[in-house]
Amino acid sequence: MRSLFHQFEPNVKAVIAYLKLLRVSVNHTTVNETMQNHLDWPSLLCVSDSLYKWNIPNAAYKTEPDLIDQLPIPFIAYTHDRENPISIVIQVTEDAIKVLSKNYHNAIIESKEAFLKKWTGVYLIAEPLEESGESGYEKNKAKAVLQSFIPVSFLFLLFGFSFFSINKTMQGFVDDSSVSVIGVYLQSLILIGGVLTTSFLLWYEIDKTNPLLQKACTGIAKGNCNAILTGKQSKLFSWLSWSEVGFFYFAGGLLMLVLGIVPINNVISIIAWLNLLALTYTVFSIYYQWRVAKQWCVLCLSVQALLVLGVINVVTNKLVMPLNDLSAPLVLKTILLYLIPVLLWFSLKPFILRLQEAKNTKREYLRIKFNTEIFLALLKKQKSVTVSTEGLGIDLGNPAANNTLIKVCNPYCGPCAKAHPKMEKLITANANIKAKIIFTTPNNIELQSYKPSVHLLAIAEQKNDTKIKKALDDWYLAEKKDYETFAVKYPINTELIKQGNKIDTMDKWCKDMDIRATPTFFINGYQIPDAYNIEDLTYFLAE
Repeated sequence: MRSLFHQFEPNVKAVIAYLKLLRVSVNHTTVNETMQNHLDWPSLLCVSDSLYKWNIPNAAYKTEPDLIDQLPIPFIAYTHDRENPISIVIQVTEDAIKVLSKNYHNAIIESKEAFLKKWTGVYLIAEPLEESGESGYEKNKAKAVLQSFIPVSFLFLLFGFSFFSINKTMQGFVDDSSVSVIGVYLQSLILIGGVLTTSFLLWYEIDKTNPLLQKACTGIAKGNCNAILTGKQSKLFSWLSWSEVGFFYFAGGLLMLVLGIVPINNVISIIAWLNLLALTYTVFSIYYQWRVAKQWCVLCLSVQALLVLGVINVVTNKLVMPLNDLSAPLVLKTILLYLIPVLLWFSLKPFILRLQEAKNTKREYLRIKFNTEIFLALLKKQKSVTVSTEGLGIDLGNPAANNTLIKVCNPYCGPCAKAHPKMEKLITANANIKAKIIFTTPNNIELQSYKPSVHLLAIAEQKNDTKIKKALDDWYLAEKKDYETFAVKYPINTELIKQGNKIDTMDKWCKDMDIRATPTFFINGYQIPDAYNIEDLTYFLAE
């Protein structure tokens, strides 16, 4: 879903478009999070590792530009364009190149000569597998769609509630010639627009790197919201920004109308006079941006435009009336209503800042976590395999693989069952990873885990990779683990069922290795650190 609230960085958009061409299902938000959490964001290595994360084998190469005709399409081309370094080539002809770039939604045709000049010669190609894609795609998609509706729902609620509340208030004043009904409705729309615009300004203060806000702020020549919103004149006091003042002004005025404070002529008159007073800030803001900063803030200009429209409305519709009939209760109500957004914002602001800080901290943590050097350093400090595993357990995957994953488990272990499809997906998508399953079962036929353990070992002894893979799936993925049903489906003769020596050897290995919990994973002779799971291995062991 293309949403106003889900604008992404160019490299993220490029990968989303590339995945679509490859017909691989990965949610847009997943692409964004995976890539931006990468240590080498926004490099081509980040793109490659992210594709591996979704089980998409890929490789990057460098070639001579004039050999572009020989490359399989579609492919990712890395260019000298700083803003949009990635182009997706989808067609190559004798004199033209058809690519996706910039917005990554509509293909454009560039002359071959022009494209080759900006292309670095570096390209990435990917070949998706049948199992490529995001794990839990449908569930995550539903969650993403629901989250995308939250801001839209908020807008509908704001407009709807404001309209019906103001409409109810105005019903009793339709015949009052002293109040322009149209003027009140127009002023309410201006106030709603002001609340939304100043909310974006507050959002910018919290998250300056947001792609949506960055896009809005660079929509005109010399557009630079950051320079204006972080400059010396951006604050009224050290603890109070002009963005906050604007939000309080618009939100307070809207509350005055929405809550139906009467008499309406006095209420709208107060709002009108405040609008006239606010015009002085408009003069100051425009002068500062024009003559002092010599740069423009699109969002700030939007606020000033709303203030000017408000002045035009209150003057044209004669909403500026004498304040002779003001009563103490009305003044008190006005002050309280304008204080509500102030108190609400300063109550929520610390919480919002902590959330943003937590988001940034998590992103930095993940970038460090997926640093190969740090992973290997932590791995070397873990428990090492000091006892040979030769001849033990069940072997899966490519026997010639360079990397060995050991899974120590129990047939009835719940977490072991959950880890099974993840391990299977890892070794299926990576030909350079093989796996070994070792059971913690003692040689005691009375134990519940004994029979399925020896049965699976017996199936593995038949040396039929397809059969043992299916048997493991049927056992671990079953909702209810019923050995009798399993044994009927996979009958074993009495000779193969005699696996006592293997059970003894595995049990001794587990005791010698001091295995205390299942599942326990080892990779290349070392126990996987607690901060990592087997899915993370894709980043470090991909070919």
